Amino acid sequence: MKLPKVRRSLTVNATALMTGTIATNALGLVFWMAAAHLRPAAFVGRAAAGVAALTLLATISQLNLSNVFVRLLPAAGGWSRQLVTRGYLAVIACATAVSMAYVAAGLGDHFLSHGWLSRAIFVVAVNVLVLFALQDAVLTALRLSPFVPLENVSSGALRVALVPVLLALPAANAIALAWIIPAALAVIVVSRLLFSRVLPRLDGAEGSLPARRRLLSFVAGEYLQSLFATAVAQLMPLVILWRLGPSAAAYFTLPWLISMGITLLLWNVASSFVVEVTSNRGNPEALLRRSLLLWAAIVLGTFVVCVLGARPLLAIAGGPYAEHGAGLLRLIGAGVPLTALSAICCTFLWLDQRVWVLAACQLVASLVLLGTTLLLSSRLGLMAVGLGNIASQAVIVIALLPLLIRRPRSRAMVQAT
Repeated sequence: MKLPKVRRSLTVNATALMTGTIATNALGLVFWMAAAHLRPAAFVGRAAAGVAALTLLATISQLNLSNVFVRLLPAAGGWSRQLVTRGYLAVIACATAVSMAYVAAGLGDHFLSHGWLSRAIFVVAVNVLVLFALQDAVLTALRLSPFVPLENVSSGALRVALVPVLLALPAANAIALAWIIPAALAVIVVSRLLFSRVLPRLDGAEGSLPARRRLLSFVAGEYLQSLFATAVAQLMPLVILWRLGPSAAAYFTLPWLISMGITLLLWNVASSFVVEVTSNRGNPEALLRRSLLLWAAIVLGTFVVCVLGARPLLAIAGGPYAEHGAGLLRLIGAGVPLTALSAICCTFLWLDQRVWVLAACQLVASLVLLGTTLLLSSRLGLMAVGLGNIASQAVIVIALLPLLIRRPRSRAMVQAT
């Protein structure tokens, strides 16, 4: 049976994003496994904490413009270049200020080497990562999703290739450099594509943006809800390093990377669904049915891999990684259905622009995850994170599912901007 064009478009875009996510996370696993074979667990744990700090600061500095772009760019038309340019300038200013404050406060002393050069590189690296993440959202919103896996897979492969090269050199923070250099190259290439070819073609096209007050409220709400959701996730390696030590942080890295990859897969479908609906490119009911099938496939596949394949998958990095991390990965897999239901609920509130409700739910869920980990990690070790993750997703579902059920069927899928 031949799918209608709009449904094919959603499937192609979502599949491209999911393919990129799967390949990128697989390469990420290879990256950390290679590091695990080349350096002791304590060294890898400190490096993972450093990368987590970079990612956390980039997340904070991103102002959650990724979601803003996905929600608003498809209908922006001739306003697209202005929206993207101002967004880039805003996150660069924020990333510079936040990373400099972080370094000046001495918060990175446990993984940064002494000297001004490593600290300067850290500040530049945060800027690189924030643009690297943001440009994927721009490509997705402009319906150029096939470029996302090309960019991410190329960067991931180069990271893996750089690990043994940089670890063979006496350079400090070699693992972090291997993580950052490919992202910097991708930012240069994609920025050239966007600003010299793609965005100029939209100049003069019909489009609109929300009124300034509503836009600022939307951006602020989006920023807070994303900050609560992702900041705690990126803080977890630092919490594990503090509570359980560098070796435990190393064993934690692979399961947690897989967990974040699963969440990103679910949001790949959500982003494609939102782009197609807000572009008015098809029947919302048909697009929703297609999206639900894709979400279900993700749940089934990741549940099987995480629950049944936890030990053999982690054993590739070494026996201790499987011994200490398999239980956590199984709990992550057991929580995937709740994670998917949470993502679906959030997607509809996102479409309705009820971002302040999302922010409140994410705050409570983040506190549940962090609190559970802190309370139980001394007794349960890494399993505390898995239990906290399930509890945090359950909080979101319990809070949002009644709103989704009461959502009038007659309401337009997207509110007018």
